[in-house]
Amino acid sequence: MSILLPLYIYPWAGAWDPLYSAARTHPNLNITAIINPCSGPCANGIAEQPYITEIPKLKQYPNIRTLGYVATNYTNKPIDAVVQEIYTYANWTKTMNNPSLAMDGIFFDEVPGTYDWHYRDYLNLAKDAVKASSGLGQKFIVHNPGTIPNINWNYLEIADVTVVYEETYMNFLDAPNFNALKALSNNTHFPKSKMAVMLHTVPNIPDDLLDWTAKQLKDMVGWSFMTSVQTKGEWWHSFSPLFAPFFNAVDRNK
Repeated sequence: MSILLPLYIYPWAGAWDPLYSAARTHPNLNITAIINPCSGPCANGIAEQPYITEIPKLKQYPNIRTLGYVATNYTNKPIDAVVQEIYTYANWTKTMNNPSLAMDGIFFDEVPGTYDWHYRDYLNLAKDAVKASSGLGQKFIVHNPGTIPNINWNYLEIADVTVVYEETYMNFLDAPNFNALKALSNNTHFPKSKMAVMLHTVPNIPDDLLDWTAKQLKDMVGWSFMTSVQTKGEWWHSFSPLFAPFFNAVDRNK
C-alpha cells in the first residue's frame, strides 16, 4: 500500500521536515504528495517563494511524487478554468525557470460522486488536458469524490486513482461503510491499486489497533492516509501526532 498525502501545509522553513524524515525512514514506501499553494496553482502562475524553495527538496526523494491541486467544484467550475489551472502547473518549470518544480500530475478535488453523463464529459476533458501536458511528468490523475461509488455507474476508469472514501475514522469502522469498502474492488471489477481512502479525526488508538487498521486498508485499497486532526477544514493542514506512527504501521504491514 502507498501513501496519498494531502500536503496542504504552508512550507515555512522546517514545516515539511516530518515528510522528509518519513521519506528517508521508509524508502520503500511510495508517497504521492498533493501540492496546494493557493487552492490551485495561484492566479499569476507563480508559486510563493517558500514553495519554490521546498518543492525541489521533495524531488530529492525517489519515493515522492508530486501532484498539483485543482478543485472542480463538483463540475460547477468552468472547464476552461480547470484546464487553465492544469496548464499553469504544467508550465511551472518554464514560468519559474526551475525543472525541480515539475509536477507529476493533477489531483482533482471536489469531483462528483453521483453519475451523470455531463459530469463524465467534463472529467474526460480534464483528463485529456492532463494527458496532453508534457510538463506534467507522469501525467498521473487522482479524483477525489470522497464517497463510495456506485458499483456500476462511476468514473473509476477515468483516473489513475480515486479517493473512494474521505471520512472520520469512526464512520470508516461503521459496518455498512467498512463492508462496502471491503467488497468494492470485487464489486466494481477495478483493482485496489486504483482506489484510495483518507481518514481523519482518528482517536488516540494503540499500536495494535493502528496495525490492524493498516492491514484492513491494505486489503481494501492501494492508497491511504490517516490523521488525528479533528477540526473541520483543517484535517490536512498539519502533521498530526499520528503522522509518523501511521507511516510505521503501513511499512510494517506492507
